[in-house]
Amino acid sequence: MGRLFLYAAAVTSVIVLTLVFTILTVGSAGIPSSSPAPSAGTGGDPGAPIGEIMISAFDLGFDPSEVDVPEPGTYTVHFTNTGAILHDLTFDGQPSQSAEPGEMVMFDVVIPEGGTTFQCTVPGHADGGMTGTVTVAGAGGGHEAMTAEEMRDVDAAVTARFPEETSAHGGQLLEPEILADGTKVFELTASVIQWEVEKGHFVEAWAYNGMVPGPEIRVQLGDRVRIVLHNELDVPTTLHSHGLIVPNAMDGVPAITQDAILPGESFTYEFTVRNSGSHMYHSHFMAQRQVPMGLLGAFVVEDPADPPVDVDTAMILNDGPLGFTINGKGFPATAPIVATQGQLIRVRYMNEGLQIHPMHLHGIPQQVIAVDGYPLEHPYYQDTVLVAPGQRVDVLIRASELGVWAFHCHILSHAESDEGMFGMVTALIVTE
Repeated sequence: MGRLFLYAAAVTSVIVLTLVFTILTVGSAGIPSSSPAPSAGTGGDPGAPIGEIMISAFDLGFDPSEVDVPEPGTYTVHFTNTGAILHDLTFDGQPSQSAEPGEMVMFDVVIPEGGTTFQCTVPGHADGGMTGTVTVAGAGGGHEAMTAEEMRDVDAAVTARFPEETSAHGGQLLEPEILADGTKVFELTASVIQWEVEKGHFVEAWAYNGMVPGPEIRVQLGDRVRIVLHNELDVPTTLHSHGLIVPNAMDGVPAITQDAILPGESFTYEFTVRNSGSHMYHSHFMAQRQVPMGLLGAFVVEDPADPPVDVDTAMILNDGPLGFTINGKGFPATAPIVATQGQLIRVRYMNEGLQIHPMHLHGIPQQVIAVDGYPLEHPYYQDTVLVAPGQRVDVLIRASELGVWAFHCHILSHAESDEGMFGMVTALIVTE
């Protein structure tokens, strides 16, 4: 009986599917239709959607990045953000539509006869690969390709601007107030600013003491440290000293070790520095947004046992709403490292971003000497050093080779585009 029932159900399904297929294929020739679907090319309402476009955003790209539609007209776009950070979808000449991570938004877009392009307008994202095209019936998008000479000249013009001066620089050394008992007091204020990522390109940033990265805190092993954080944001925040061994109450995690610091309030973090090395400080409230927006900084603890160097510099890597940045700037506004031949350089990589960044130096090897603040028993050489989110990696570079040496993230969509280098690119300049 059970098998007979399944057989009858299968036959019924086939009959129903056949009838549906007949209705769809015969259409108005066999069955009268009182409301045919409007078409932009056939005299229907030109503003009514004639189809759908499905696009997903990820970090950092679109799927698909090439869309083909059968005819020009209005289409309903289903835009889903599958990434971990905010993205938007902007069709050429039409309003942007943004989506938070995990969010899906729907909106209508008009596709002209020649097709169009789309991109994410969050700073740095289009340069990182978040662009796409829409073609109509397989036609091209209407953008003429540059000649080889034009491509060369566009690329060279961007590089010729390096190092491009901007209005402010982050990571400036913060001098403490030293109390009678030797305690070093550092004042930090979190606020919203306009930050010049590249010359003339200002974006909203959340900053400590009006700079991105925040000011560098540099102390010695064994120091007593007090950090007073003032919150001038319109949302709560906290401060986490990433990598440092601190009392539980000073760890800066809301609802676990402290209450979040409300707008207009302050909180004091105080502890004795117990471990040396390259560390960071950053927000731990809505960190996926506040840290990429700029609430981050270097916290360096010096040890008398550290190897003596001629140049000691932190290189803070970040990605997100400010774009792909090195110390708060995108190429060609990044600052080079300058040394004379023979000098020893210590670079303290600090990844405050949401993605891995393998940092590649041309022409000269890097000796990895410490990871996450801990010296390596057996240092080793690399020309490309992988730095994961939250990780710190210290390298020594002997400035042995004269010249200007490219220095960049080797996820190439973080450093190069069709219009030239951008983002996570700088240079090591070795002079005589």
